[in-house]
Amino acid sequence: MENYGMIPVGDIEIEYGIYENDHENAHPLLLLPCNGCDMHGFDDNVLPALRERFRVICVSPRGTGRSGRGEGKLTFERMADDLKAVLDALGVEKTFIFGFSDGGNLGFVFTLRYPRYVEKLAVMGSNINMFGTNHTDEIGIMWKYWRLSRRAKQTGDPQIALQRDIEGMMVGQPKLSFRDIAAIRIPVLNIFGQHDMIRRAHSRHITRAIPDCRELMVIGGGHSTCFRQTDTVITPALLQFFTDA
Repeated sequence: MENYGMIPVGDIEIEYGIYENDHENAHPLLLLPCNGCDMHGFDDNVLPALRERFRVICVSPRGTGRSGRGEGKLTFERMADDLKAVLDALGVEKTFIFGFSDGGNLGFVFTLRYPRYVEKLAVMGSNINMFGTNHTDEIGIMWKYWRLSRRAKQTGDPQIALQRDIEGMMVGQPKLSFRDIAAIRIPVLNIFGQHDMIRRAHSRHITRAIPDCRELMVIGGGHSTCFRQTDTVITPALLQFFTDA
């Protein structure tokens, strides 16, 4: 059973979807998509299998899908506040979280900001600060942000401005340190690709910094191309992690 809706958060609404199954008291699992993606970002990869075991909740971060943009700068802290409001409205007091790329970054920020809501956190292809991205990929991100900024100024088009602001979340954000994430006291699974855009040294430092963190390097995987191994690697790893006592 699927249930879609909108939840008021301040002066905007956040889009969500809940995927139920036949299991009584199925545990909530919140899925957080990558930069610029909406709540359907997991439809063709991990969602089909995870919804059979968990009560999966998907959200469209502000500015994506049908969720409002609101005023002011887009930050992971604001989006973490949005998630809290969504979980409160749905009556969810504790949840597992899986976030991909910026969704994992948001997972880190949310867990540190609202630790009592999170029981386990799994991330894939995520970084905790701007120094985690490979230099070549960082240049590409900056170049795209610059082009969007220029086009937004020239055209005054609000849609281009929105694209600029969403892309801008990868410029200088998040702003966490390894000392910050050392405060996380729940089990964490850190997944990254062998050829990820996130520097391998950064990913491994994340694993070492968090007291109860295990890691999985997807052999042959890039960033989003890790999902090519959804059935053989990603989903089995998530199921094992979230179901282990």
